[in-house]
Amino acid sequence: MKVLVVDSGGRGHAIAWQFQNDPGVKEVICAPGNAGIALEIRCENARTDEEILELAKKEKVDLVFIGPESPLTRGIVNLLLEEKIPVVGPVKRASILEGSKAYTKLLCREIGVPVAEFEVFEDPQKAKDYIAYVKYPVVVKADGLAQGKGSIVCSDEKEAYHAIDRLMVEKIFDEAGQKVVIEKRLFGIEISFFIFTDGESIAPMPVAQDYKRAYDNDEGLNTGGMGAYSPHRLEGEKLNRLVCEKVAMPLIRGFAEKEGVQYKGILYCGLMLVEDTPYLLEANVRLGDPEAEVILPRLKTPLSDISLQIINGVLSDKKVEWSQDYYCDVVAAVGRTRQIKDGKSKGWYHGYPGRYGKGYPISGIENVENPACKIFFAGVNNSPEKGLITDGGRVLHVVGKGKTLQEARDIAYRGIEKIHFEGIRYRKDIGKE
Repeated sequence: MKVLVVDSGGRGHAIAWQFQNDPGVKEVICAPGNAGIALEIRCENARTDEEILELAKKEKVDLVFIGPESPLTRGIVNLLLEEKIPVVGPVKRASILEGSKAYTKLLCREIGVPVAEFEVFEDPQKAKDYIAYVKYPVVVKADGLAQGKGSIVCSDEKEAYHAIDRLMVEKIFDEAGQKVVIEKRLFGIEISFFIFTDGESIAPMPVAQDYKRAYDNDEGLNTGGMGAYSPHRLEGEKLNRLVCEKVAMPLIRGFAEKEGVQYKGILYCGLMLVEDTPYLLEANVRLGDPEAEVILPRLKTPLSDISLQIINGVLSDKKVEWSQDYYCDVVAAVGRTRQIKDGKSKGWYHGYPGRYGKGYPISGIENVENPACKIFFAGVNNSPEKGLITDGGRVLHVVGKGKTLQEARDIAYRGIEKIHFEGIRYRKDIGKE
């Protein structure tokens, strides 16, 4: 089997790596990939949906696996299916579960999936009036796609008003913040819960804990994710049954009944466990990043088998098996660096998730020799003069494997300490319980 993975970051590297180690797969192509992925997996510079379709046809691939949300919400799955190319991912209409937070919240309210109290607003003043009325702390969420940074957790009214201004007036995420969801801030245990589904049955994945805030002790702005670990201490049949019965299956069935469209692929449920109730914070229509980097290494069943079962609607025919090993992912990001223009200092970049510099040489990767430590590349590129350089806010994921969380954590941190680039910054508390 020849597989095409559509992605350009750490998640895509983890997916492609999983297929590369799959006995049923002869060749893996990643599009567009990046310079780090290309060190071990063939990458092709196909970026638009049309370019990816042409690549899939030219290479006569047997399977396409879509990583990020943007091509899914644009309708790349529909495009591939029209050409009868097998693909894992929901069709365009089903991708609205991530494409519009307002749609998903309203659907959940309608079908009885637990969600926090919320309202939807398109007028910033009415949004502020609502915040003043409810009195309790809120989370302000951009309705559309915002690269995992569109949810702003607020401690008081002042922070909430500022969030409204940033999203709706300053439009820091462009049109994604034209409409916002304002929901009551919940306090409990937050977890990432993923499932495979063929539209009829579901297969839960292991539970991961991810870290969204930029700095230690969950301080700073939300990011796309600064690290993760799996398994979570709550992982097990009891949690699987609770989430599948209360959230995942009702959402998949409710959507199908409402829209007349089956949801097939991967569904992410971002949950807040409050006592025995799993509240859905958000739904995503693909694997998370950095969760994929700690969940996929635990997969024992070939991903090619699962993919074909999803496509053919026979997911329930075979149990998906997982390793009990622990994996801990620490993300190396670009922090505070000098802004240099024409050889002169022009101030500072604050660093990810704010503005960050690019093009810094990366060194020390060759010193990470532990076979229990895997590097998944995210924001990297190649320079003829400098070699591997930074090309994004999140640069790479250093993943440690161990029989315990502490062992996995120690291996990841020993690995990342050997890597250097200007402004390197990473949280020191990933997996610290």
